Amino acid sequence: MARRVSIKDVAQRAGVSWKTVSNVVNDRPVVRAETRARVERAIEELGYVPNHVGRELRGGPTRTIALVVPELQNPYFARLAELMQVAARDRGYTVSVEVSLGVAATERAHVRGLTPRPVDAVIISPAALTPPDLLDAGGPRVVLLGEMLPAAPEVSHVAIDNVASAADVVRHLVAQGRRRLLFLGGDGAVRSTATDRLAGFRAALRFADLGIDPDRVRTVTDWSREAGRAEMRAVIGAGIEVDAVVAGNDLLALGALAALAEHGLEVPSQVAVVGWDDIPEAAWSTPALTSVAPDLDALISAALDAALAESGGGAVAGAETVVGHRLVERGSTSAVVRG
Repeated sequence: MARRVSIKDVAQRAGVSWKTVSNVVNDRPVVRAETRARVERAIEELGYVPNHVGRELRGGPTRTIALVVPELQNPYFARLAELMQVAARDRGYTVSVEVSLGVAATERAHVRGLTPRPVDAVIISPAALTPPDLLDAGGPRVVLLGEMLPAAPEVSHVAIDNVASAADVVRHLVAQGRRRLLFLGGDGAVRSTATDRLAGFRAALRFADLGIDPDRVRTVTDWSREAGRAEMRAVIGAGIEVDAVVAGNDLLALGALAALAEHGLEVPSQVAVVGWDDIPEAAWSTPALTSVAPDLDALISAALDAALAESGGGAVAGAETVVGHRLVERGSTSAVVRG
């Protein structure tokens, strides 16, 4: 992994002191125009991103980890950020929570260390990164959370087993007599949480000798309540017969519940609904939502271990860690159907 360009590197290239570079970076009016131009040219040539000068000169750790998530409106990410803060504090670290809004340039900047504030490691739940973004990034240690990307060997990945958890969901529904299962989530050529869950869904249906109707696999790129309701409305409007909905996350599932209620379809007697993440809202919906609950404590612990591998965290960089999950059964799947 390439070394970060430092303020000393810029000073050497420009033939000035690091204090002069600091004055230029902080736009202090004490530098002559020709010197300023020379320093600015060196900054551009080296790709230097200003950081805390004192930290760079010491060369010591920041004891800060960046947690980069697509959004905080999703209760799962909000809860994850809160628990990560607590767990990191117990280890003597601070977590800087960063919201990418799914913007590729923002996510790239974090994994490549091209942000004003330096950190010791980046734990990221990527929404727009591609595998090339992680190759020779030259930034801090990176840990992928949830989404899997084929990446450089030093990039670790921590997640639940999305294939196995989807199979657990299907087995639960089939045991109740459900036969017309709909997957509400996503499909695509690039491996992701969505494609892994769909793979588990399909495998379990095949194992149960149930056909896979293409009309019952619905691609939804925005995993929100609104998108779940809209897609479920479309399914109902198209006359597609469904007796169970397997939604890619709880927000999609809650949206599906709303659409089913609007059309007078009873849950769970007519249609069962299951989601993922076990957000707090799942227990308070009507009916309460059955959901796959990741072991958040284990997920966070494994992510921190991987992030701090070089700092005595006890993990091996580049490791693939799978943490546990459980299916929390609630009212949205309680009824048993036959025939």
